[in-house]
Amino acid sequence: MAPLKGQYLLIIGGSSGMGFSTAKLALAAGANVAIASSSSNKVQDAVSRLGGPNGGGTSGQVSGHVVDLAGADPDAALERLFTDVTQGGRQPLDHIINTAGRGVPIPISEIDMASASNLARLPLFVPLLIGKLAPRFLNPGPNSSIIFTSGQVAEKPIPGYSVLAAFASAQHGLARNLAVDLAPIRVNVVAPGPTETEMWGDQRDVIKEIVVGQSLLGKTASPDEVAEAYIYLIKNTDATGSIVSSNGGVTLK
Repeated sequence: MAPLKGQYLLIIGGSSGMGFSTAKLALAAGANVAIASSSSNKVQDAVSRLGGPNGGGTSGQVSGHVVDLAGADPDAALERLFTDVTQGGRQPLDHIINTAGRGVPIPISEIDMASASNLARLPLFVPLLIGKLAPRFLNPGPNSSIIFTSGQVAEKPIPGYSVLAAFASAQHGLARNLAVDLAPIRVNVVAPGPTETEMWGDQRDVIKEIVVGQSLLGKTASPDEVAEAYIYLIKNTDATGSIVSSNGGVTLK
């Protein structure tokens, strides 16, 4: 497997949750990491917790960037981000990881074209735009990759989650086809199950009790555990068009 030391990663959604944990693991292995999020305060706090721009005891260096993918022109926002992170293409990336998004279920009975388009922005349209733009900012060859984030609902239905299941499943198909279209750059997906992140908020205890009852392992996943799946896909230069699940066996029960 390819070593992480000296590689350059961009993690969109890297200020919290699985993205933050992936940044932490990559930095410890000697990679240089740029994290991006919509909140300037969260980005600054995450960079500080990751050791600051000079590493702070980690092996790699980290930088923080703000990107607004919910605005009127996410295409231009992504291009500005990629240009900034790579210093206009002079410092190409090795990997782009997208963990941004918030899976809020909406009943299928309440969906219309406007709400569907809005909900699809982060889980579907942004990955499409990343696939379009990324090759200009990535080093060529199979050492480079794009990794999207899907979810267990693409593999096992959940009552009330038809809308989110459509987006999660679409990322599986998108990754496989981009793996063909962008080869030899690799494109893969991590599909986590219920993972105990900040998104659980005040309902943490209630959600945790439900998840523990559904898991074959009798526990929830931590962001650090799921982050290992991203690291695997970064390092395995033979993996492309792959879906890596980390769900505690929830899909088997």
